[in-house]
Amino acid sequence: MATNWSTVIDPATFLQVANDSTGGWFWVSMLFMIVAVLLISLLPFGFEAAVLAAAFAGFMLGILLAYLGLAGWTWVVMYAGVIVAMILWIMYSQRS
Repeated sequence: MATNWSTVIDPATFLQVANDSTGGWFWVSMLFMIVAVLLISLLPFGFEAAVLAAAFAGFMLGILLAYLGLAGWTWVVMYAGVIVAMILWIMYSQRS
């Protein structure tokens, strides 16, 4: 599949070309990879802290990608759900 580069006239269109070539999965995959690298990198600080920090970073980056139209809001809501679930898990596990 060849890309028509003559239609790329602004940065938003340039970013959208990667999504068009991969069926809309390029930026979602990049978001997942960034979160995975953060999660693995932050594991020495504890599992809960690593998941919360990685999910928060994914949430913030996901909001940016959703507003640019590069990723769906479903992925942003998924990271928000992970944050809420981890907060509930920490509250549950700290009970005596």
